[in-house]
Formats: sequence, structure tokens, C-alpha cells
Amino acid sequence: MSIPLRLSDLDMPRRNGELAFDAPWQSTVFALAAAVVEHAFGGDREPFRRQLITAIAAEPGRPYWESWTAALEALVKTLPERAAGGAWNHDVGG
Repeated sequence: MSIPLRLSDLDMPRRNGELAFDAPWQSTVFALAAAVVEHAFGGDREPFRRQLITAIAAEPGRPYWESWTAALEALVKTLPERAAGGAWNHDVGG
């Protein structure tokens, strides 16, 4: 496992030092990504960071939060594989 990154380590859009969201869906995507990282990856942000780098490289002109969404979608697609391997077991039904 890699060393978990701090939120301050990420180069994210900011205004006056605070995270910058231009639309409510952007903060929702941020919160979902944070939850997936915390619960499925034990707080290790490296898998998400790799997906974000890939998403930005695939479409450099795409808006940042759309790349963030693409990275989250790609990361979530890896979860069934991780669960099948026993790395992540989560009972969605409660």
C-alpha cells in the first residue's frame, strides 16, 4: 500500500485557499470519491490519483471536475474485481 495523500497534497481548483466548486454536482462527485477512497481503499488515494492522471491524459481539454468524474467511474469499475479477490467486502444490504 502506498502512503496516503493528504487533501492538501492534491492540486485541486481553489479560491482563496478553499476548494472551488462551480456546480453542486462537483461537490457531490468529490464527496463520493472521498467515500470510495476511504471505505474501499482504506484511505489510500493513490488508486484514485492514478485514475485521475489517466482521465486527464485521455482528454486534456476536458474540464477538471469532468475528469474527476471519469476517474471515479473508472475506479468504481475496479471494485467488483477487488471484492471478488477478498480485498473489499461490503454488505450493501446492511
